[in-house]
Amino acid sequence: MNFNYTRRYGRKKKTTSPTPACQYCHEHTVCAVPVFIRATPESETRVVCYKNYCISCGKIQAFNAFDKDGNPYRTYAFWLGVGRRARDFFLPPEMYEVDGKPDVGLKIRLVRALLRLQVKRPTEKMFYGYEVQEELENDPAEK
Repeated sequence: MNFNYTRRYGRKKKTTSPTPACQYCHEHTVCAVPVFIRATPESETRVVCYKNYCISCGKIQAFNAFDKDGNPYRTYAFWLGVGRRARDFFLPPEMYEVDGKPDVGLKIRLVRALLRLQVKRPTEKMFYGYEVQEELENDPAEK
């Protein structure tokens, strides 16, 4: 069947796949998958953010971006709602409260540590608070 015709009424039929193609394997199997966290093994599971993930090759989609000085760097497709900033992602408040007050800087460092873990292990969706704390402590930029 040829769907590339035009007509004077109604909608034109689409000729593309409804799912985007993976930038690595070029299959049309990219989907949004949630990233989960548990502050403790007994606590409730929460969604931190979503990732654009290829179910064929198992890779997280990435973009080339530029910092304020014009230097290129690679950023991965993590998002929550319309935002991609780390401070907008959700973490259980007990993970970043210091003396009963939220520490936004600690929250951002924890989210970045979680995203580094996710990039290292792209097929996993669930992470625990102790894993994120270990990744944060092992980060050379934190020392």
